[in-house]
Amino acid sequence: MQGFPRPEAVPPEPPITTEPTIPHNLALFRLQGFVGRRAELIQLHEWLTGGDDLPAIAIGGEQGSGKTTLATAVAWTYIRDFPDGVVRVGAAGVTSFRLYDVVRTMDSVFGTTMTRLSEERWGLSILEQLYRRRRLLILDELSGTSEQELATLVHIIAHLHESGGHSRVLFIDRNLSPAIAELCQHQLITLEGLAPAELPQFIQRLSPPQVQETALAHVDELYDLTHGRPYPLRLILGLMLDYPWGELRELLQSTVQPDGRCSTPELVAFAAENFAAIQPHAGPLLDRLVTAAGGASLAALEELFWPGLGAPAELEPTVAALEARALLDRDIYQQRLVMHPTLRRYLDQNAAILGEDWERRHAHYYSKIVEQYQVLPLERWSQIDPEWGNIYQGADWCAARVERLWQHPPLELFADPKADTQILVLPPEAKLWLEDLRLARAYGMALAHYAFWRHPPGIQKWLAAGAAAALALTDVRDYAWLQMNMGRQYFFTGQVEEAIEWLKRAAAIFDSRDLLTELAYAFTDLGTSYRVLDRSRLALNYFRAAFECVAQLGDQRGLATAYTNLGSAHYGLNEFERALQLYRKALRIALRLSNNQQIASAYNSMGLAMEGLERLQEAEQAYTQALALFRSINDPLGISTCYNNLGSVTYAQGNFAQAVKWYELDLALADERNAWTDMAATLHNLGHVAAEQRAWDQAEAYFRQSRDLYAAFNLVEYVEEEEEMIEFVRANRVLTEP
Repeated sequence: MQGFPRPEAVPPEPPITTEPTIPHNLALFRLQGFVGRRAELIQLHEWLTGGDDLPAIAIGGEQGSGKTTLATAVAWTYIRDFPDGVVRVGAAGVTSFRLYDVVRTMDSVFGTTMTRLSEERWGLSILEQLYRRRRLLILDELSGTSEQELATLVHIIAHLHESGGHSRVLFIDRNLSPAIAELCQHQLITLEGLAPAELPQFIQRLSPPQVQETALAHVDELYDLTHGRPYPLRLILGLMLDYPWGELRELLQSTVQPDGRCSTPELVAFAAENFAAIQPHAGPLLDRLVTAAGGASLAALEELFWPGLGAPAELEPTVAALEARALLDRDIYQQRLVMHPTLRRYLDQNAAILGEDWERRHAHYYSKIVEQYQVLPLERWSQIDPEWGNIYQGADWCAARVERLWQHPPLELFADPKADTQILVLPPEAKLWLEDLRLARAYGMALAHYAFWRHPPGIQKWLAAGAAAALALTDVRDYAWLQMNMGRQYFFTGQVEEAIEWLKRAAAIFDSRDLLTELAYAFTDLGTSYRVLDRSRLALNYFRAAFECVAQLGDQRGLATAYTNLGSAHYGLNEFERALQLYRKALRIALRLSNNQQIASAYNSMGLAMEGLERLQEAEQAYTQALALFRSINDPLGISTCYNNLGSVTYAQGNFAQAVKWYELDLALADERNAWTDMAATLHNLGHVAAEQRAWDQAEAYFRQSRDLYAAFNLVEYVEEEEEMIEFVRANRVLTEP
C-alpha cells in the first residue's frame, strides 16, 4: 500500500486481527477505545511506506499525550505493509534502555540467535535483520541510553538509509537526542491532544458509564483542563466517580498551569492519593505493583501482589475500580496488569518503602518463573520472556543481599583460589537468612543456563552471588558449576585467559569429587578455549581428558561429541588422517543413535579431513551425504555450510561449472535467510570461480556486489579486499584482451 490511503481506509479503531504469519509482539490493550488521530495515522503511513526512504520516524510529545498508543495503532493498522514482522522494544523495566533489549526481543519474536553473538556484533546483527526486509522496529523511550549504544543505533539507521531499504525504525520519546532528530529530519510528529470535536467520542468509549452524561455536558471545560491529552482526560473522568463536577473542577485548579491545563504529574498524584484515601487496599496494591517490572501477570496479582491486603473476593472490585480511574490497565489478551509510565514514575518516587521482606517475597515468587528456563525448550522461552524485568529485579536483589550479608561484593568472597578449599564462614546474623542464600543460588543456577544461550548484561554479578551462596551453603558442586559458567561468560566476551582460570578451578573441584559429567563439560570448555588461543596441543590434551570422562560414563551421545572434538583438535594440527579416524568413530555412534544432526555433522567433518588429505572425490561424496541429511532435518546453517564446502571441493577439482551451481544455491539460500554478510562471502567465492574461467566481466560483477553488501554493513576491511579483487580483474582483462 503506497501513498495516502483514502480517508475510509483509516479505521476509527485499528483492527484486532491480522495475518497470522506476520511475527510481532504488539499489545492490543492500548487500543481499547482508541479514537481520533486520523491525520497523524495518515502522515505516519506516508512516512512508513512512502518513497522517501528515510527509515527513521519519531513521535514526540508530553507525557500522557498518547505516543505509545499512536505507535501501536499505526503498527496494527498497517501491519500488512511489514510482512517480515513488527517488534516493539522497551526497557526491561529495571534499567534504562539497552541494546540488549533489542536483540533479546528479536530473539524472542523472530527466533533469531543474536544474543549468542558477541556484544560488538549486536549492531551489525540488528542491521542485518532490517536490511532489505519490510520490518518495523518500534523503540519506546530511549532516555538513559548510553552514548555508545545510542551511537550504535544511529549507525544502524544511517546504513538503512544508505541502502534504500523498506524497514523502518519508529522512535517514541519525550526528548529526542540531536543525533536521532537528525536522522528523522522532517519525519517527526510532536503529539498534541485530541481535537475538541473528538472528545465526545473519546468520552463515550472510555468514560465510566456513571459519569458519561455529566462528562458530555462539560466537554468544553474538560478540553480546557486537558487540551485533549488522553491520559489526563482519563484521570479526570475517573475522578468524576468520586466528586461532583463542580467540586472537582475547583479541586483541579490547584494543578492548573498558566496555559489553563492541568499539570499531568500533579494530576497523577491527586488521582492516586485520592483513591488511596477512599479505598484502603488501593494504595498498598499500587505501591507493590510499582515493583512489577514490565507489568504483572494476573496469576502474580492473585498469588503475590494481593495476598495480605484483603479478602480474595475484594481483589476484582479493587482492580476494576483502579481501571475505571485509569490507575491500572488490564491487558486481557496477555493476561497482565500494566501501569502507565507517568503513574509509575510518581509512585516510584513517592511510594511507601516496602522493605526487605517485600523484596524477598518478590524475588522468591519470580524464582519459580526463572527456573522454567531450565525446563522449557529454547523455542518456548518466549512464554517466559514477558517476566524478564521481574526476573532481572529478583536476581539483582539476590546479588545485593549477598553483598549486604558479608559487606563485600560477592566475587571478592571467592576471588582467591584458596576459597575453593575453605569454608565461607557465615556472619552470625546471616545464619538467620539461609533461605536468602538458597534463593541466590537458585537464581544463579537458572540464569547460568539462560546465559549460556542469551548472555544478558550483569550476568557475572548474578553468577558470582549464586556461587558465593553455594559456597556458604557448602554446596560445592553448584559452586563449581557456577564458576564454570563464569568462565563461559568470560569466554563469550573474548576474555579467554580469564575464562581458563575459572574453568580450571571448576575442573579441579569436579575432579576431586569424581563428578565426571561436570568434569567433561569443564575439560571440553578448556579445550575449546585453548583452540581459540591457537594452542592446539593443550587443547588436544583437554579434549582427551573430556573423552576419558565420557567413556567412563557410557554416555553414547556425549561420546560422539567427544570423538568429534578430538577429531577437530587433530584437524587443527593438520593431522588429517587421525582426524578422519575419529570422525568415523563419531559417525558410527551417531548412526547407532539415529541422530541425523550428529550424522550430518560427522559426514561434513569427514569431508574436511578428506580435503586435507587431497582425497577430493571422497570429500565431495561426504559433503553430499551431509547435505542430504541437513536437508531432511531442515537445518539452514548446515545446508549452507555444505553448499560452500561442495563449491570449494568442486572448484579444487577444476569443475568450475559445478562449483558455480553450488555457490548459486547457497546464494539463493542466503537471500531466503536474509543472511547478507554470508551472501557477500558467497559472491566473493563466485568472483574467484569466474576469474579462474577468465570470465572477467562476470567476475567483476560478483566482486562489486560483494563489495556493496560489505559496504552496507560498514565492514571496511572486506570492502578493501573486494576493491583489490576488482582491480585485479580489470588488470587481467586488459592483459588477456586480444
